[in-house]
Amino acid sequence: MKFDLVIAGVGGQGNIVASQAIAQCAMDAGFTVVNTETKGAAQRGGSVLSHVRLADREIYSPVVPHGQADVLLGFEPLEALRYINILSKGGKYIINMAPVPTILANMGIDTYPSEQEILSEVAARGLTGYRINATQAAKELGNVLLTNVIMLGAFTAIADILPAEAILHKLLSMVDPKFHEADIRAFRRGREMIAAQL
Repeated sequence: MKFDLVIAGVGGQGNIVASQAIAQCAMDAGFTVVNTETKGAAQRGGSVLSHVRLADREIYSPVVPHGQADVLLGFEPLEALRYINILSKGGKYIINMAPVPTILANMGIDTYPSEQEILSEVAARGLTGYRINATQAAKELGNVLLTNVIMLGAFTAIADILPAEAILHKLLSMVDPKFHEADIRAFRRGREMIAAQL
């Protein structure tokens, strides 16, 4: 058994916390786990790609090869498109459709693609997946920083490799108890957003 997850986003979105919660939960369950990140030049606003690989046998590389990921979580739509080729033909994606324009786009040097352009490119790959606006849902819950927790909950709605409640409890063990109530609401909201599309 082997399961490969890639989380693509930008600095400041919390994808490293999400990947660590999954990785630590998998270790608790007895899996062999490797987890690594590649980060862009800017801590905030730069590209951040997290790899989480778990198996019941030895794993020889921390990086998920192209065409092998079982799940791609795109915390940002352009970053999801940038790494969509890592997803296997039978894999699934979840894309948070709230854009975070690049620094060059904000300076007017580059053009951020339209939502339709991104969706057309994703659709051209013939892959299966879900689109949600986790950022908007987080704002509705009162804190945009809950976006990563919503995406984590959404992940558990399409991947049953680990129990959802175990991942939630691992996440809660990593954060201050004063955030637990909001995190639980956000996690459940993510699951609901995917369930509404099933």
